[in-house]
Amino acid sequence: MSTKNILMMSIDDIVALAERGQFDEAIQRVPELYNPVEQIEALAKIALIMMEKGLGDWVWDVIEDAAYITENSEDSYVKSLGYAIIGATLFQLGDEDGAEEYLDMALEEAERIEDPLEKGEVVAEIAHNVAMTGDIDGALGLFDEAFDLIAKAEVDYRTKVDELIKIAEIIEKTGDDLPSATAREFYEVAFDIFDKLRVNQKAAVVEKKIELAKTLENVGLPEIRRAVLEGRYHYALALIRRKFKGVKGLIGQLEVALWMKMVNSPEYKDVVKQALDGIKEAEVLPSNAYSIAFLLTELGYLKEALYFVRPITDQTKKDELLQKIALAFSERGEFEAARKIAGAISDPLLRAQTLRDIEAIEIG
Repeated sequence: MSTKNILMMSIDDIVALAERGQFDEAIQRVPELYNPVEQIEALAKIALIMMEKGLGDWVWDVIEDAAYITENSEDSYVKSLGYAIIGATLFQLGDEDGAEEYLDMALEEAERIEDPLEKGEVVAEIAHNVAMTGDIDGALGLFDEAFDLIAKAEVDYRTKVDELIKIAEIIEKTGDDLPSATAREFYEVAFDIFDKLRVNQKAAVVEKKIELAKTLENVGLPEIRRAVLEGRYHYALALIRRKFKGVKGLIGQLEVALWMKMVNSPEYKDVVKQALDGIKEAEVLPSNAYSIAFLLTELGYLKEALYFVRPITDQTKKDELLQKIALAFSERGEFEAARKIAGAISDPLLRAQTLRDIEAIEIG
């Protein structure tokens, strides 16, 4: 095989082969990856795709191949990362005990690394894999450890800053690979590091990811958020329809519409219309009614939002939404409607405050 072909092969190429069901060829091409860590990662991805396609009997042979590469390496860096990748993969395959064992082995191997910069990077990568098992506190603790290793290293300032940026990038990537609810914790840590190091462009990107995770609260799977961030809205909506059924999927469409409105994409109105058409045909529970009403209020569909406020059983949440809708009407100059809605707020203090706010807006 020519050197040119070897250099051209990538993990993505191998994953593409596996996704097309060409598993034998995918596995045969793994040695073409120069980096042994990439070889282990590629095999892990192949194993997961096999499981998705119902080829569970083959999966463990592939995991064994990954373990063989890991265990036969004399480099603690490769061994640590290999064990961590296999651990996270075993968790996804349903072997929680095996996952814990391999992640422990990864940390033990990392202790053999003497260079604090290399050790810090390895511990951060292990933290990423720990996060993939759902152990968020454990992962955050390891990221703290990685940060401290580099912060205390006796190296020049520029080198230290560059290494801390690498840690923040791994933390950001961890957020990218998790659902919205847990992604935000990692994004906020990454933002804090970028911001303190004055890496303004990276801080701005992560800040945008935080806002997106907040907006796509119900359907913010990594691949959906990635598509929305890249502006591939039709693809994101197709993913939502595929992965979420019933009202939750329709709420997800409203979340995407809200993001589209936030970034000034005029097509958001079409998405709202489609979602509302679906919601009319669905059975909406009180818990879902709150999410729908909140999103419609943010989108500016105030009359439609009012309809969904009615079934909400949590009076505090109901009052908060009524206040929000009342103030939104007053911002439009519809003060009579605003006061009528404010009058429906059950909390007397909140009702009085809302009426004062409406009056202040009217006076101007």
